[in-house]
Amino acid sequence: MSTVVWANILLALPFLIAVIGIPLWLTFQRPQTRPDHAEARAYLRTRPALAAAPASHAATPAVTPRQARRHPAQRVTTAA
Repeated sequence: MSTVVWANILLALPFLIAVIGIPLWLTFQRPQTRPDHAEARAYLRTRPALAAAPASHAATPAVTPRQARRHPAQRVTTAA
């Protein structure tokens, strides 16, 4: 192999070490001991309250006109 190939290999080694080593170092520096389920627990606590909401809220449109402009696939329902 020529000198250019060896020079490329020597120049590539620090970059490979950095690409592999930095994420590995970050992983070992701050290990995730357990998953955080706080948001899921908060949702599950409020779900029965949402199901027991009064029927008067059901007459309001699910999508506002402003949201309909951003998402034209959703239709705006109007209460008669």
